[in-house]
Amino acid sequence: MKGLSATVLYGDQGRNGVVLITTKSGAAKRRPSEITLNQSYFSNTAASLPTYGTVYGNGFQQQPGFFFSNFGPRMDQGLTIAHPIAASSVANIRNAFPQFFDADGNPVRYDFRAYPDPSEVFFRRGNIHNTSLQMSGSSDRTGFNASFGYTNEEGFIPNNTLEKFNFGLGVSSAVTDRMTINSSFTYAITDVKSPPVNAAFGSGPSGGIPSIFAHVLYTPRSVDLGGLPYENPLDRSSVYFRSGNDIVNPLWAAEYYRNSSRVNRFFNSTSLNYDFTDNFAVTYRLGLDTYTENQEVRLNRGGPSDNANVQNGIYRSIDIRNTIWNQDLVFNYNTRFSDAIGFSALLGGNYRYDVYEQNGIASVGQLTFDLFRHTNFESSAARDPFSNLPLNITEEQRRMGIYSQLTLDYNDYLFLTVLGRNDWTSTVEQENRRILYPGASLSFLPTDAFDFASSTLNSLKLRVGYGTSAGFPDPYRTRTVISQNTRGFEQGGNLFPTQGLGTVLGNPDLKPELHEEVEFGVEAALFDNRLRFDLSLYQKNTRDLITFAPIDPSTGYMNTALNIGRMRNRGMEFQATAVPLQTATGFNWESIVNFGLYRPVVTELGGGLEEIVVAGFADLGNFAIEGRPFNIIKGTGFIRDEQSGQPVVLPTGDYGTASELVELGDPNPAWTGSWINTFRYKGFTLNVMMEYRHKGVIMSNTVTATLARGVTKDPVVDREMTFILPGVKEDGSVNDIQVTASNYFFNNYHSGPDEANVFDGSTVRLRELSFGYDLPEALLGRTPFKRASVALSGTNLWFRALNFPPNMNFDTDVLGLGVGNGLGFDFVTGPSSRRIGGTLTLTF
Repeated sequence: MKGLSATVLYGDQGRNGVVLITTKSGAAKRRPSEITLNQSYFSNTAASLPTYGTVYGNGFQQQPGFFFSNFGPRMDQGLTIAHPIAASSVANIRNAFPQFFDADGNPVRYDFRAYPDPSEVFFRRGNIHNTSLQMSGSSDRTGFNASFGYTNEEGFIPNNTLEKFNFGLGVSSAVTDRMTINSSFTYAITDVKSPPVNAAFGSGPSGGIPSIFAHVLYTPRSVDLGGLPYENPLDRSSVYFRSGNDIVNPLWAAEYYRNSSRVNRFFNSTSLNYDFTDNFAVTYRLGLDTYTENQEVRLNRGGPSDNANVQNGIYRSIDIRNTIWNQDLVFNYNTRFSDAIGFSALLGGNYRYDVYEQNGIASVGQLTFDLFRHTNFESSAARDPFSNLPLNITEEQRRMGIYSQLTLDYNDYLFLTVLGRNDWTSTVEQENRRILYPGASLSFLPTDAFDFASSTLNSLKLRVGYGTSAGFPDPYRTRTVISQNTRGFEQGGNLFPTQGLGTVLGNPDLKPELHEEVEFGVEAALFDNRLRFDLSLYQKNTRDLITFAPIDPSTGYMNTALNIGRMRNRGMEFQATAVPLQTATGFNWESIVNFGLYRPVVTELGGGLEEIVVAGFADLGNFAIEGRPFNIIKGTGFIRDEQSGQPVVLPTGDYGTASELVELGDPNPAWTGSWINTFRYKGFTLNVMMEYRHKGVIMSNTVTATLARGVTKDPVVDREMTFILPGVKEDGSVNDIQVTASNYFFNNYHSGPDEANVFDGSTVRLRELSFGYDLPEALLGRTPFKRASVALSGTNLWFRALNFPPNMNFDTDVLGLGVGNGLGFDFVTGPSSRRIGGTLTLTF
């Protein structure tokens, strides 16, 4: 459902649109039982790994060395160096590997050549198996639908797996001629295991929190990642090629760092409908969505890190129970005042109750390697060892609402709908708990009203709508809470608890945000329905937008929830469906074009604020700035010459960094589009889906991690030459200072201004390609099957980010800030996925 005018009745849950999913609950019509079996297999591979170079190896300034860069000498000169393990400056590592020394105690020689890169050694082809079985049938009054599914999925990195079982049952029964009951149940068990995937910056993980991708993408080519030992046989700690062994080996991390989640989820939706008369009915709906989850973080000791807890081992276990009860009581009435005028009315009430309970414990200081029991650690606490936030949490929130909808139609060509909802929420203070959001829509079919439909213009529909919705804050944002630590400090062997104000400042004036939208739309069908289109123009205004914003630490707090004023979003959505070719022999070509654009702008910030960090960091992140696009990216930029605007090059030959943050660009795409073509012929179906994203900047740390460290294939660069950065010197003259390749890339991408790592995100993509065949009934006549089909398909098969450096193969679908308001950042959270496989469907 598009537009707020269509989703008002769904409350705050419909503010981003509503997708209606109708679960199969059976049918009240006699139908013989039917069983459908689906079996599929897909391969899962990393889609956006860089193309690695094969000419230059580990080192700096054309000299070999065990650095984390690839600006050493050529690898095709027959050069040998001391074995990296024997050359380690860590005595424990040298003593653990006597095989890397000769009889005189000297390091054995190591070939300085191109070894297999991470795309061959670290990343793998994962296998995905899906099996589903559905059975359905019905009698005159009762129908049922039962299903079972099993998924076994391997990721494209080591020790990344997903296993899922799901069971479903739906029943629909006509108890009497006037009463019906519909109920559906779903139970799912999901078990996920993975090495940690966290943010990294091209020089290690964020805050020392392990990330499987923090170092692997830019492993130097002259380092045999797959052939060198990654584990110390004496204490099982990580071993890597760097002489100080100061970073964790990615293969060791994949083996001995683990995040896991096991979820048991139950969902039920039951509705009871009673028709008092042919015009008046009442419906009661009860929904329950509940799950339990066990999360574990297992970090073995021995992984080098600037976080002492990580280096000494961490075990964190969390048990979660989340339950949502949702109830609706709805009265429906419909009648016709005359042959021309119809009327329907709906009045409903909603009650929702959410309970979230979390109990956890974290232990640090592992005693026995690879044994994860809290008794095997030196100390334990109910606080997260990274954030120091409590692990025991209970949250409750209640929401009550009443809603109504009135609809008038005139001769089935003019429709007027007026609707509204009033909610009360428990997550704000009492004076702000009530919010009313109305809506209305008008639809007109002039082809029916004036009877001018023809084979050229089959139908025309005009619509205009006004809709509103709300956004409610999370619980406990209006008051500053007390933080309790039962292990505040130790004295004389005794532990003393402490209590103090938390780091989140409560905002008693916080209130729900209100979304308002005006939409105008046109729908038409032409040329005997061979061409159909739907155009929507909209403007969405948001008042009191809720943002969890950082504040000056000098206040004693780190964050607070704010209503930041107003935001306006103008946009357009267009879809056209055409049938360019349709023949008597059964060939059919259907083509669908989608086009969309939006322009979000912050029109007002409250409280005298000039800007707010929406996501990211105070010195590099998404910002809300009055009069600017929402989520504008700010970070460090080049010093620029006042006269020419060119970047200023310092006497070192490197770009200078401006003292103040600058705007780096708008991450919102200028527009996006897709083109879907479906070809059908005598049971064969070919589907091709292309996509295009135009503009929208992306700040990429993957570029920093690979291009700046020299591991990607050089397209036009001869590293044995010197380089001159485009720009001007401090006196305004054209820059002529020469720098080495190492300094050109490392100093100006990795350690230089953020502006160097911001790129236009325009991307063209082959999103999906599939080919299927439905076996003809004549062929199935002597088999037990009613229907049978086979399909081959692939997703994310090809893409090109048009303005990223060559050989990066960067995928702009990769997100570095997870789910939330953040946009346009890549924090080395891994490549995107490509899936290729097939599905067999049998019905009997």
